[in-house]
Amino acid sequence: MGLPPCILLPGLLLLLGQGTTEVHASPEENTSEKEQWPMLVILKSLPFSCNPKNLGSNGTSASVHSLRPSDIKIVASIGNVETFQNSGEISDVEKQNRTGKRVCIGMVTVLSDIIRHFNPSVLRPTCTPGKEMAPRRGAEGLLAQAEELVRSMKENQQLDFQNDWKLINVFFSNSSHCHLCLFPQQQRFVQDAMIKLSETLDYLHQKIPRAYVNLVDLSMFLESSSWLEDTMPTQETETCKCQIQSTTLYEAVTQWSYQETWERILFSSKYNQQESFALTYQPFFIKTSLSPPSKEPLLWDPTVMALHLWNSMMEPAGRKEKPLSAVERTSISCPPQESPYLFTFQNSNSQPHWQTFPEMLKQVQGVQLQCPDKNPSSTVPTSVHRLKPADIKVIAALGDSLTAANGAGAGQRNPLDILVEFRGLSWSIGGDENLRTLVTLPNILREFNAKLIGYSTGTGDQNSAGARLNRAVSGAKSGDVTTQAKELVQMLKNDKTINFEEDWKLVTLFTGGNDLCNYCEDPLTYGPENVIYNVQTVLDILHAQVPRLFVNLVSTLEILSLKELHSNSGAGCSSGILRQVCPCLFKAQDGSRELASLSDANRRYQKLLRDLVNSGRYDTSDDFTVVLQTFFERVRLPRMPEGLPDISFFTPDCFHFSRKAHAHSASALWNNMLEPFGQKTAYHDFQGSITLACPRKDRPFLSTYKNSVEPNGSILQCNDTAPSSTKPKSVHSLKPGDINVVAALGDSLTVGSGLDTGPGNLLGMATQFRGLSFSGGGDNSLDNVTTLPNILRKFNSGLLGFSVCFGEASSDNAFLNQAVPEAQAKE
Repeated sequence: MGLPPCILLPGLLLLLGQGTTEVHASPEENTSEKEQWPMLVILKSLPFSCNPKNLGSNGTSASVHSLRPSDIKIVASIGNVETFQNSGEISDVEKQNRTGKRVCIGMVTVLSDIIRHFNPSVLRPTCTPGKEMAPRRGAEGLLAQAEELVRSMKENQQLDFQNDWKLINVFFSNSSHCHLCLFPQQQRFVQDAMIKLSETLDYLHQKIPRAYVNLVDLSMFLESSSWLEDTMPTQETETCKCQIQSTTLYEAVTQWSYQETWERILFSSKYNQQESFALTYQPFFIKTSLSPPSKEPLLWDPTVMALHLWNSMMEPAGRKEKPLSAVERTSISCPPQESPYLFTFQNSNSQPHWQTFPEMLKQVQGVQLQCPDKNPSSTVPTSVHRLKPADIKVIAALGDSLTAANGAGAGQRNPLDILVEFRGLSWSIGGDENLRTLVTLPNILREFNAKLIGYSTGTGDQNSAGARLNRAVSGAKSGDVTTQAKELVQMLKNDKTINFEEDWKLVTLFTGGNDLCNYCEDPLTYGPENVIYNVQTVLDILHAQVPRLFVNLVSTLEILSLKELHSNSGAGCSSGILRQVCPCLFKAQDGSRELASLSDANRRYQKLLRDLVNSGRYDTSDDFTVVLQTFFERVRLPRMPEGLPDISFFTPDCFHFSRKAHAHSASALWNNMLEPFGQKTAYHDFQGSITLACPRKDRPFLSTYKNSVEPNGSILQCNDTAPSSTKPKSVHSLKPGDINVVAALGDSLTVGSGLDTGPGNLLGMATQFRGLSFSGGGDNSLDNVTTLPNILRKFNSGLLGFSVCFGEASSDNAFLNQAVPEAQAKE
């Protein structure tokens, strides 16, 4: 039984030696509260760097939109905010006897002591109802508290009721979970709450001059009436029938949307149209909205709650996204010198997010593809290295929310659209509309084969009918994709429209972003080596079980550019979403060791993916290959002509891709698929119009390593290519056909570093093209590639030891080419 630990003692709190603070309560009440709140002085030791002299002041402000802390004469609150650590141990009678006054007193005392630093003459704070009032619940009780508050302030001889500025907090909550529902239930919930509050707010608006009112919403902080004395409806609260999900993205988006819905209502309301009255919405968020309070008891401390409220008052309207944290026991924000006032909707100097964000649904990104040859091969190819675009019959995809296309069709009016999976718009697997209005990989391939199957359409999760072979799951990490791969294999086998053995299939695998976003919290689980092992597991499943498959392995996205997008205030992005869905990127400060570590992990993800593909592990047969598509490795943040980030490429959360970005990603993927190995573009700047390449006339195939080698063959015209009639006993009588094994030792020249790298592609220089090595390479044949082993194979087709493809000395492809880059003679 009892309340959570507390660090606040009304009557004893000090702030930097500014003196004691009294509360609006009788001596008997104060004694009781001293017993409830342990005597731990905390505010006295808090660092307080604010200097009132630096904030400038020319007398008391005439407008609430230029109100400074020093202008405030009194702090008051209404609303029941009693909390219980274990409500099951408290009798109903005891609950009725308790009011929310103890927490209320604690919070207003802290706020008053902070303001005392700016205005030593601030009066003692007020909490209503007083002891003489019978406890009342619901909207009726809140209005009664407002009436009592007005009466007490008018009777206060130290307060000039007409001319003194007042800071008033209205605490409210609702036991319904409708704020976690999707639109329109959430919107209706907010509108209903506003209707129930309006009588009280109207009364304050009409009766109290010179008032800055905080509408403090605890709905998302205290989830049930057993934790919070409900101050809202007089009747039973509506029970939401929505299905409350528990994903990080779901909680982040619904929390953010809930705040925006309130701000939409309040932004243009009558409560913010005057100079003497302002109503500001102050939400109390926690990181995991459904966590019981016992998990983090310090969050229930009135000092922490009061400091969070004060710090929120220092943030512009529309940017109050910081979750309540026990860290706030040690921090007090100061009003910025450039705007040393309490923020209102009018003085926040920024348009609401929903007014500045472009309308995504109106963006049209289509092209026409005019290629001279759109025909399939004359006969179904037996080699993946001779696969033309029109030969592909089936398309599929594995990944996370970027492949599920979360929010791709989101409109500016409804941020909850971010939770909608617009699979038909997905860059790698979406098949809505056609190429003239929507650029996606399937829509490109349908220009070559109108009978392509497997692409997703419409909206819905991976289990929806329109998802088809888009098995991506929102929020999935690399370890989750194994399940997707197994599901895909089973679907390919069971689908009667697919000839599992004969049809050529294309799968695009894109993962690792969510792992990277959580890398700092668990460097082992989300470390590069573990992530690549997960990717290898997925590829191994496909390699072992799916014939005639071409795999696009898309390199991990460079995510650091998103940091700039969210740190640029002009972009109007919500930092609350990034804080929850990509905490490691949000936490890392510019120039910090943490950001450098995250960048290094990002680069290592990419390098290890290259090493995995370059190992030749998946080039053991002609009916399967994995090709690394590199266009995401060096992403440039798209910009407007004036230099600001172009947010039209992103959904309203500034994290997921808009329809426009999906179109650019699809074109970059397609162009990568046609670029020869070693010449693949390693970046995409998302600028300019979309252009699509056509297959080359001399090389009309999807690019793999084996079909990318530029011909540099030779013709060997020898009358005698036969070996000796008997095995020679002397090296001095050795004919070329007698040689059975070839090997090579050396440095980067023997390794073949960068031999198949296009101009300006520095990443390709790190690839060891051993199959092209002059002394040890055996790719293709002498007709295409001139190397010593290929010459010798004209004399002895059974030659052994030569290297093929690419990889390091330890790879299976190296064979007896044991050269090492940068090796010195002694090595």
